Amino acid sequence: MAFHPKDRKDLHHIPTELPRHTNHHSAIKRNRRHSPFWQKLFAGSSSVAAVTLLLLLLLLLPDQTHGRQTPTHSSLSEPPPLTFSPRGLTNTFQISIFEDLHFGENAWEKWGPLQDASSIRVMNSVLDSEPSTNLVVLNGDLITGENTFKENSTAYIDQIVEPMVRRGLTWASTYGNHDSAFNLSREALFEEEKKWLSSRTARMVTTDEEAGVTNYYLPVYPAHCENNNPKVVQRRARQPWYRWALNLVNINNFYPNQNQNQNQQTASGGCDTPALILWFFDSRGGNKYQQRHPKTGQLLSEPNWVHQSVVDWFKSTSASIAAKAGGGGADGKGRIIPSIGFVHIPTNASLALQQGQQGQQQGGVDAHRQPGINDDQPLSQQGQGWCANGESGEGCDYGEQDVPFMEAIASIPGMMALFSGHDHGNTWCYKWDGKVPGVQQKAIVAGEDDEGEGEGNGHGYGRGRGIDLCFGQHTGYGGYGSWIRGSRQIVVDQEGLKEFAIRTHIRLENGEIVGAVTLNATYGQDRYPATPNDKTHLADPALQQFR
Repeated sequence: MAFHPKDRKDLHHIPTELPRHTNHHSAIKRNRRHSPFWQKLFAGSSSVAAVTLLLLLLLLLPDQTHGRQTPTHSSLSEPPPLTFSPRGLTNTFQISIFEDLHFGENAWEKWGPLQDASSIRVMNSVLDSEPSTNLVVLNGDLITGENTFKENSTAYIDQIVEPMVRRGLTWASTYGNHDSAFNLSREALFEEEKKWLSSRTARMVTTDEEAGVTNYYLPVYPAHCENNNPKVVQRRARQPWYRWALNLVNINNFYPNQNQNQNQQTASGGCDTPALILWFFDSRGGNKYQQRHPKTGQLLSEPNWVHQSVVDWFKSTSASIAAKAGGGGADGKGRIIPSIGFVHIPTNASLALQQGQQGQQQGGVDAHRQPGINDDQPLSQQGQGWCANGESGEGCDYGEQDVPFMEAIASIPGMMALFSGHDHGNTWCYKWDGKVPGVQQKAIVAGEDDEGEGEGNGHGYGRGRGIDLCFGQHTGYGGYGSWIRGSRQIVVDQEGLKEFAIRTHIRLENGEIVGAVTLNATYGQDRYPATPNDKTHLADPALQQFR
């Protein structure tokens, strides 16, 4: 691993001073006329002015680079706020999803580490092909916990995050059913992940110990808010170098109205209001950590659906965010902030769409209207294998425990799409805009009457827009299946949010793009090229370099 020690929060005590230059003789004999510019600048009586100039540059330096950060910045306690990135005439925010990596399978055999190395190759290939990535989402099943040992089960995190750390990218995770096992706990996984400065993964629901871990949201601010966002300003002000420089040069003499302008900006509801919300939900599943049945000795199952306390938190928090933004809520009135959700295990709504059980619609997934691989039929949804009374065991196919979560995402205005993994052989997106079995609530995005005054009103957002339920692409060489590996990409255009439309495609490990679609009001009616169903194996010639 070639990480700088400062990349890890727990390694800051390790000396990081570079070796001093030992070739003093040649340095002394160097002619002053050929000295670098910075040596001339700091030479003689001009040094004071040069230091002042340098401090001014530090103060005016942008605090972040649109999702990327310098991984060796040890003074950071948390990553900077996310913002859209100016790119040409547009401002965009791009997400690369890596899902079902399944690290740690059979580490004691040759093919186990070979799988993990191949997964890293896929991640590197994708990120090299998608240089505009602002955020990486690890959407569940990072590790195959049942194949790991208690002593080192979380150590695979260091391998998984290497491609992001090397590029100065930040990431956010949801945990999957294989991330909970007898030798692997979600809590330990979260603790290990948060040792990295670049991790945005959080835990916001702590009222119920059964809620899982990765339930949280991330705001994404407009591009022009990079330096005006109060959170950015507050975070910069916490840095020792910033306070030191501010006191030394008294920057307020240059900007006497700085605080007044900042207060006006905040009061106007500008840069303190996100342009996009990213929601993350823990669908749990797997087995309980270090627990067995007291009589049979069998492993105890972890419920595999989003917990009710998380649903309640989602409703209350989304309403609070809408209220702070100037209105908006379940009634669809006021300003609506667009949002995207991530959860590892799909809901039963995805199964209903796959089987053509939405309203009067028939036919299920169409290769040209919902392009993607559709090999996992039927898919495995939340609540699978559980009884309605909350008990697991044989004889129960589906207990409907995910109904509250489905109704929540269907009724909360602004949720444009929900991205899942889990089913490695599915890569399609399907619009949910009608009733499905077991859910009384019809999926909406804004109010059914479309009378809201927020962004998107009159732009095809509201009646008929629905929510797009999407799968990604199996990224890891661990886990079942030989479908070609890759990563689903999400590209959000800040201007396009007025239409509540997002673009998405799949970047394959060979560099090709498949399944490029626009998730908008007409998705499901538009026709696209069918996605080829290619396979890759560890024995492929392209992987011989790892043998």
